[in-house]
Amino acid sequence: MASRKNAMLTTEDRRWLTGEKVYEGEHAKQQRYQRRRDIRERIRNALLDFTTLFEHLDADERAKLFGDRTTGGDLDTELTEGITDAVAFLLYNTGFTRAIGGSTVQNAQPTLAEQVLDEAIRRAGRRDDLLVTDVSVDVEATRTPPERLLAALQAGEDLTRAELRYLLDSDLVDETDLQACLRQVLVETDDAPGDHDG
Repeated sequence: MASRKNAMLTTEDRRWLTGEKVYEGEHAKQQRYQRRRDIRERIRNALLDFTTLFEHLDADERAKLFGDRTTGGDLDTELTEGITDAVAFLLYNTGFTRAIGGSTVQNAQPTLAEQVLDEAIRRAGRRDDLLVTDVSVDVEATRTPPERLLAALQAGEDLTRAELRYLLDSDLVDETDLQACLRQVLVETDDAPGDHDG
């Protein structure tokens, strides 16, 4: 990751953000401040560049970047992950989790994420002469600490696919522990009476 060419982040930015580079010594505090400021400025400028890209990047260039999605072509895994993380980064930092977190305030103002998502879908539709008359995103979410799900799994409770995926994607749960727990649950299931054919 750190070896990619400079883009919104430089190689040094990536090394610093991932902990590969550490500022030490007399000027370390100022260097960290400067690095953070530079990153913020480049992120802001990159986001502003999307207006130009959306309006003016040639269709052939977009096809080279994303592939021909209409024929079922697949993006490469790295690019797919990058797009997913970009959307997640934007949604998270514009208040999407607050919007789906079960606000009890009646007639609350929409979050920036809700406003942006609504308008982005409308603009994308207009590019293909589609009048988007309604935007509705249905999200079911519950605040669930990964440790609670792991404890439930260790206790032999059934977890949904969504809960298992949440555990696997969580940085808070050690993957080795989760694999060991899954193996144990599978062994216990295989050894349970009446579960065998024949």
